[in-house]
Amino acid sequence: MNLKDIFCQDRAINSMQRAYTAGRQGHAYIFAGADGIGKFSAASAWAKMLLCQEKTVSEGPEGVFHDSCGKCQSCMVFDGGGHPDFKPIYKELIQFTKDGKNKKTPVDLPKDVITEFLIEKVHSKPKMSDYSVYVVKESHRLNAHSQNALLKVLEEPPAYCVIILLCNSIEKMLPTTRSRCQVIRFGEIAENIIVEKLVQMSVDPQQARYWARFSELSLGTAMDWASVEVGENGIFGIKREIVSALSVYHLGDSLELAERMSAASKKISEAFSARNKSLSKTDLNRRAAKGLIRMVVSAFSDAIRLSVGDDAALINCDQRSEIATFAGRFSADGAADKITKAYENLRWVDCSVNEKLIFEELLLNIAGCSTI
Repeated sequence: MNLKDIFCQDRAINSMQRAYTAGRQGHAYIFAGADGIGKFSAASAWAKMLLCQEKTVSEGPEGVFHDSCGKCQSCMVFDGGGHPDFKPIYKELIQFTKDGKNKKTPVDLPKDVITEFLIEKVHSKPKMSDYSVYVVKESHRLNAHSQNALLKVLEEPPAYCVIILLCNSIEKMLPTTRSRCQVIRFGEIAENIIVEKLVQMSVDPQQARYWARFSELSLGTAMDWASVEVGENGIFGIKREIVSALSVYHLGDSLELAERMSAASKKISEAFSARNKSLSKTDLNRRAAKGLIRMVVSAFSDAIRLSVGDDAALINCDQRSEIATFAGRFSADGAADKITKAYENLRWVDCSVNEKLIFEELLLNIAGCSTI
């Protein structure tokens, strides 16, 4: 992928292009924006341009536009996935650290990974190109100790080194980290564009509308959930079953529905794992469980929307009648309270609480009968 192929992030790319054209190429960046919005794709395309041996230069709407040629040796090696000067860093590398053999991938990005794959290697000169580019995924998961360890590298890196920190929450980066980086913000993508992209992937238009809203206008997230095959009706069918069950849900249904959600979560996780073999199974389990909880949250959010007459913005626009039944059981304040409690359950997922217990607690809270 070249820079010209980056989708709907012109503002971010053009700001970097202007700095590069003016000779103010940054040595450290923070790419900030929601998950699945294109930060890693943009970082990869920017790295490919920096490493390219025959850069192209053209005139764009915002001025001079530099891009990779796609034909030189560097570009061909990059496209093959083995460029020695492009160094993605992610928490699954924990298994390849000195003391990490057989360790499970943690929630946070371990300091050992940052130390051994960035700090200790940053002074190694590039092998094929003018730059070495390090891209740190999920940098918002670096704790304060790890960020502090990075400060010297961010402040005084070698001239040939470029570090790009990807994060979904700029507030989680220390002020000392932010001050040493150029912050590039990535914005949400228009709903109709996401729907159009999903329809091009043969996703039903009604389902595409749901996934665009469920993903909070993150194209990558919408594509992930819409395209994973789980059973005959896919994840969308699971979503419809959950919303239908919630519309007639009573306390006595708690354990049975929790069992169904737990089983669905395992199926979704297995489907994600089949497509993303390089990712931690633990992380994929968390992604699936969080997704199901967010489906429950979306039903309560829609109940609030109906109570204020905002029908057009329903996330579950394909199940308006079920949402109307659901909304009849909760006031807007009551629905908001359930959402708050559901977000507590989302935090439990990251704390590795037993998944079935999380779903049981979620459903008992909906019935007004919490176990805590």
